[in-house]
Amino acid sequence: MSQEPSRWYRGRLVGGPFRTFDPGECTALERELGLPLPPAYRSFLAAAGGERLDYSVRLPACEPEPIQSFDNLYQLGRDDAGEYGWGTLLGEYRRSRDGWLAENVPLTGLLPIARNGGSDVLYLDLNPPTHGQLHAFVHAIDWPGYLGDHVFTKVADDFDAYLDNLFIDPDTAEDVWADVAGSDPSDPWRRTVEEWLDKELPAWRAEAWATPLI
Repeated sequence: MSQEPSRWYRGRLVGGPFRTFDPGECTALERELGLPLPPAYRSFLAAAGGERLDYSVRLPACEPEPIQSFDNLYQLGRDDAGEYGWGTLLGEYRRSRDGWLAENVPLTGLLPIARNGGSDVLYLDLNPPTHGQLHAFVHAIDWPGYLGDHVFTKVADDFDAYLDNLFIDPDTAEDVWADVAGSDPSDPWRRTVEEWLDKELPAWRAEAWATPLI
């Protein structure tokens, strides 16, 4: 497993740790799915993978909460215990076949690939007519100002389009910066965060939470 803290992929910062891409695991996943992975997503797994994608996407169907994030990425292959456990693509696929969601959402041909802290899930569509599309299931929150009903909605035409549509939510930017603001300016991770913010939010240094810079 690579100790790199991050990698850039198609202009997006992917957080580690990173496992070595194993074509055999990819074949095993496709064999159980009975469907091939789309080239765009397979290329992402081969070049980056990783466990974090700290970006947001706008989903109009989720008003009044259109800004959603699926920042925890599922991993190809086995976990550290040598199992297809939580957080692995094959393990999450197997678990998705049972339970409440499978009874209420048509999950045939859908591979869960990411989630967020609220257990909302991002799916990759492997069905031939819509091969490569991404969809999301977002849970309702029974509280004023939040999503009143569960939503299952299309997110993007393919994984590359999904990456292109991502952006940094200001609240996420503030939280990530707070984690490194007190570190030495020469710290490699702090410099990576600054590069990330400079690229995605060019005016971030003028924000109250960004000052004073050390």
